[in-house]
Amino acid sequence: MDNDFLSVLSATGVLKAAQVIGLDVEKYLVPLAIRSDHSYRRYRWSVDYHLSGVLMINALPPEEEVGWTPWERWFKDENGITHKESWVLYPLRAPTALGVSKWYKLDEHDLMPRYLLDTTSLQNQLHRARIYEAAKIIGFDADELLVNPLSNAGQSYYQRCRWVVIPHILSDDGPVIYILPPMNRSDEWPWESWYTDGKIKLIHHVHFTKENNKTIGSWKEFPCAPQRPPEIFGVTWYWYDDDDLLPAANFI
Repeated sequence: MDNDFLSVLSATGVLKAAQVIGLDVEKYLVPLAIRSDHSYRRYRWSVDYHLSGVLMINALPPEEEVGWTPWERWFKDENGITHKESWVLYPLRAPTALGVSKWYKLDEHDLMPRYLLDTTSLQNQLHRARIYEAAKIIGFDADELLVNPLSNAGQSYYQRCRWVVIPHILSDDGPVIYILPPMNRSDEWPWESWYTDGKIKLIHHVHFTKENNKTIGSWKEFPCAPQRPPEIFGVTWYWYDDDDLLPAANFI
């Protein structure tokens, strides 16, 4: 149990607010603390007010993910019914005449934190992480490239990874799709990324913490570098470009 995370929820008033708005703490919040490596530990949890004036709990994703990973909010309406809303910026839907991007609400109807439960299939994993939306912007079919080439064992492996979309300046300010395995296995299990830089149609990088017969270079990202997932910080990665563009870990 991640008691530090529960302490954060308590100190920010989230646990008390949950009681006020009728959100079952034991069902929806405490399970987030069962794993100390859960992604919700990196969210900014807070309490403020919904536009309607009622008390609201916010779970804002880490800075590097904001806009792609949904901002989740819980509140109770004037009829006493508890709701959850998920809001995103990308892909852009309706920028204003001044060029300002606007948050829009996803079509969701349950109270469950988006990443609490394990997914039942790799395709569900991609839907949850909004990989299909990112792949469409990058310019490829996510099923054709990321799902269909995999064996059943390969699909099961990739369900154990964290999928996330993060924009980057080197990707022409567009999204980068990341697959991040359990990092204690990174000598053999790679983290991977797909993106376009605006010149090359699609780039697939594969990275390990140990050299192998495919790696051609080394690279290190220092802690707190912008627009990067925190899992990759602080170690040397050995990488190669995959011209086939297919997931690299279909080897199980």
